[in-house]
Amino acid sequence: MQVTGNNQFVRVVNPTLYDKNQILSIRLSADGFSFSILDPSGKQSFLYTSVPVDPSISLTANIKQTLAGNDLLCSKSYARINVLLDTPNWSVVPLEMFEDEQAEIWHKHCHHVTCGEKVLYNILDRSNAVIVFAMEQAAWQLVQEIWPGAYVYASITPVINHLALKKKSSMPVANRKTYIHQGRRSVDVVVFDHNVPLVLNTFPCRSVADSCYYVLNLWKQLALNQELDELYLIGTSTENEELAVALRPYIKTVVVVNPMAEFNRSEVAAYEGIPYDMLALLHVNS
Repeated sequence: MQVTGNNQFVRVVNPTLYDKNQILSIRLSADGFSFSILDPSGKQSFLYTSVPVDPSISLTANIKQTLAGNDLLCSKSYARINVLLDTPNWSVVPLEMFEDEQAEIWHKHCHHVTCGEKVLYNILDRSNAVIVFAMEQAAWQLVQEIWPGAYVYASITPVINHLALKKKSSMPVANRKTYIHQGRRSVDVVVFDHNVPLVLNTFPCRSVADSCYYVLNLWKQLALNQELDELYLIGTSTENEELAVALRPYIKTVVVVNPMAEFNRSEVAAYEGIPYDMLALLHVNS
C-alpha cells in the first residue's frame, strides 16, 4: 500500500478496516511528513509512514507533491482528521485573557508575522491556556480544501495536553516537575507546580550544551530545589541520555522517560521513529 513513489506504510494490520471510523493524522515538518491511520475501536489496526520533503520548495508545494494521486490519504471519509504542524514559533496566552479576534495581536507580540501566514490557536482546556501559532496561508487553505473540518494543531499542543492529562491522573505531589522535550531545532520546557502548569516555553537549540544551558538557567530563575524537584526528559531524541548525563551533577532526579512505558506499552509507541508529539496526539485523541 503506497503513499507516494517508493514510500510504503511500514505496517498493515487488516487494511480492510480502513473506512469512515478511522482517524487520519498528518504531521507536517521541515524534516519530513508523517502519516498515520488509527482505528480507535480496539481492533488494533494501525498504519504509519514518514516521507522526506524537498527543502527547496514551500510547505504547500511539498503537500501537493506528497499527496499527488494518493486516494487513501486524500479521502474525506475519515471520522476525524488531525493535522500537526511542527513549529517552534508558538506562544502561550492565559485562557481568561484570550479573545478569538486577538489571536494575531498576541502572535505579533512574540513573533514576526508575514502577510503569507495564517494565525491559528489551540485551546488547552486542562491547562487554562491557549497556544497561538502561525501556518503558511496557502498551506492552510490547501489543508482545508483537501480535508474540510480538519483539526490543525501546533506540535507542542498534544505534548502539553498529554502531560496535563498525565498529571491530572496522578496523585497530588508537593514537588515540582519539569519536562524537557528536545526537537532538532528547539527545546520545549513544561513545568508543573502542584499539578498546575507553571511554565510553558520553547527555546532555539542546536546542541545538548544549548539545552543544558536553558534548563539550568530556568531551574535557577524558578528557584527549583536540586534535591526535591524532578526533571524528566521526554520524547524520542537520541540525545536525551547525553543531556541526562550533563544535568545529573546539578539536579538529583533526572529521568529519561521511555515512550513505551509512558504510553502504556501501546502498539503505536512500539514503532521506532514516530515523533513524540505525534504519539501524544494519537494517545490523547484515540
